[in-house]
Amino acid sequence: MAQKSDSTTSSGPFQGLRVVEMTTAIQGPAAGVYLSDMGCAVTKIEPPLGELNRYLRGPDFEHPMHVAGAQYGSMNRGKRSVCLDVHTPLGGSVVNKLLDEADVFLTNFRRSALERMGFGYEVLRERNPRLIYAAVNGFGPRGPDADKAMLDGAAQARGGLTNLSGPADGPPMPAGAAIADSTGAMQLVLGIVTALYDRERTGRGQKVETSALGAQLWLQMWEILHSSMTGVPLQRSGPHLPTLLGPWGVYATADGGAFFFGVAMDEASWDALWIFAERPEIAIDPRWNTPAKRLGSTGSRDGVEEIRSALRDAFAVKTTAEWEAFLATQPEIIFERVQGYDEVLRDEQILANDYLTTLDLPHVGPTQYVGNLVHLSETPGAVQGPPPGLGEHTGEVMRSLGFDDDAIRDVEEQAARVRGEMIRTLVGH
Repeated sequence: MAQKSDSTTSSGPFQGLRVVEMTTAIQGPAAGVYLSDMGCAVTKIEPPLGELNRYLRGPDFEHPMHVAGAQYGSMNRGKRSVCLDVHTPLGGSVVNKLLDEADVFLTNFRRSALERMGFGYEVLRERNPRLIYAAVNGFGPRGPDADKAMLDGAAQARGGLTNLSGPADGPPMPAGAAIADSTGAMQLVLGIVTALYDRERTGRGQKVETSALGAQLWLQMWEILHSSMTGVPLQRSGPHLPTLLGPWGVYATADGGAFFFGVAMDEASWDALWIFAERPEIAIDPRWNTPAKRLGSTGSRDGVEEIRSALRDAFAVKTTAEWEAFLATQPEIIFERVQGYDEVLRDEQILANDYLTTLDLPHVGPTQYVGNLVHLSETPGAVQGPPPGLGEHTGEVMRSLGFDDDAIRDVEEQAARVRGEMIRTLVGH
């Protein structure tokens, strides 16, 4: 059953904490989703037209335009939406009153834009010394590109991840998901939680900063240290991990499926694999007769290509079902069948851990979402509701701040007027 997007229903360890969010796309909003799940009342400030990612439509997305697109919907569930023009005195005063009472200001806007709007760090720290000012961007808060525009693929490219992804004999490729933005959000949440803990001890707020580029380095700590220690840059290995020399990798089956094969952790399972593959002679090859050798931990390149080639041939002559049936009998082999999202959405292990939740979306109906993934035994968080409609909570929030009905009407009329002008400009009328 979907919960209502209402701050009064919040539960979790951060219940009572207030977050003001001025964000767009993924990196900022995803951090806000986690804080919402953990009980924070997250109020998202949206411009008159709304965050433009409301209207981003992916392939095969056929729902009407008044339904939030999948990117906005996934990153903004459980929040309140306040729609106003921050450039007007009244709109700016609403945001400032929210910030005066807030625990966290969460943003991925450019620093220069925030300062022009009057929401720079020094200004807000003076108004609210306990405020955690959490800012995330593309390439870090300092340096020549501190204010440079970024998309997820740009951070992957600059951080080196794209260079290690893709076929060994082909061009580099980005990952198949927006992992730079998402990991940037995770790092930002870590920073926010750390700053909140410090505030409990000292009573003071502070600025928290990280970036998508920095998060890419975090993801590749092993690989980057390996290159630094050896002085030899890692090379793309296609379906294999560049830092491992063993069989670890993805192998295609006879009927178009694929398996990740990690390692056989004992000799009996290694022997069984090659008996099943009808290549028993490989089981006794001294280059692969221990788990350490099979992980490439000895550092020897002797036979690496031969064993990978043999595994490719073995997987390719049997069907996915045949391999799955055999591997299911081998608890000492680390493997997984490669799944598509349609299978992920019905995976028993994922469902058993409540990693997915269902929300009832207007004009769409019950829809599966990635839910709250961090389970706390005593103060559990929970998904707080679906993504809000544009400006759905403007009146509610303004009344809680002491604004009267006339002020609420003025803010909503200002936003509607600007929205109309923007739409006319966009459509060319």
